[in-house]
This record gives sequence, C-alpha cells and structure tokens, in this order.
Amino acid sequence: MISTILVTDDNVLDNALIKNYLFAERYNILSALNGREALDLIESRNIDLILLDMIMPVMNGYEFMREFTKTPYYKEIPIIITSSLDGSENIEKILQYEIFDYIIKPLDHINRLILVNKIKSALRYRNAVLSLNKATKLIDKQANIISS
Repeated sequence: MISTILVTDDNVLDNALIKNYLFAERYNILSALNGREALDLIESRNIDLILLDMIMPVMNGYEFMREFTKTPYYKEIPIIITSSLDGSENIEKILQYEIFDYIIKPLDHINRLILVNKIKSALRYRNAVLSLNKATKLIDKQANIISS
C-alpha cells in the first residue's frame, strides 16, 4: 500500500522540492500552503505522515499543532517538522508538541537523504502503532466474548 504524505509549506519552491524528493520514493503526495489547508485535507483524506513548516500565513505550524492535537485519532499520524527555525528557543517551543522528528531547512543533498530516512522510520512507526491498535481491539473483542 502506498503511503500518503501531506507536505505543508507556504514556500512554493520548498513545497515543490520536497514533493519531487518524495515522488522519487513512490509516495502519494498531497500539499497544503498553510495549516488551515492541512487540517481540511486531514479531515477529508487518509494521511499517513505530515511534513510541517512552522512559519506560514493564515495558520502557522504552532496554531496547526494546537488544533491538530485536539483530536485523539490524529495522534496516530506522525509529524516531521521541516523548518528553518533553528534557535534553541524555537526548538524548545516546537518540542512542546508530540512530533516524530525535526529537520532544519534548507534541504540540501544530505538533509534530503536524512529526511527520506526519517520519513521511512516514521511510516514504520505508524504501521506498528496501527497494527498494535488493531491487535488490542481484537483481544478486547475476544475477551468480551469469553466473559459473556
């Protein structure tokens, strides 16, 4: 099954570059130019992973994370921050949220390879969480049948 990745970045060039990197890896790619567009896509599509820039118009990454974390189901979707924010104050602010990982832009050749590796790890994590949730539900169902 092909994983769907949502690239959320207002910089059209960065958005296109990331999409090109991921297209070569055979992922289904969706894009949003701000957090509001991203939330709308998440509500209407099955998203496996989110790449999120922090500085965007309309709804920035911080505002997106505040809204996103209000829905428990969304916690199964890993988020990798792709941002040019690199100061310790900014990183501490970002790490207040449950993110999978963080990579600093610009995405040169090495950072692109690191990003692809982080995406693969995040998708393995998501698949493991989904499998665990499915197994837990099956065990609970069996336990209810036995106790009835």
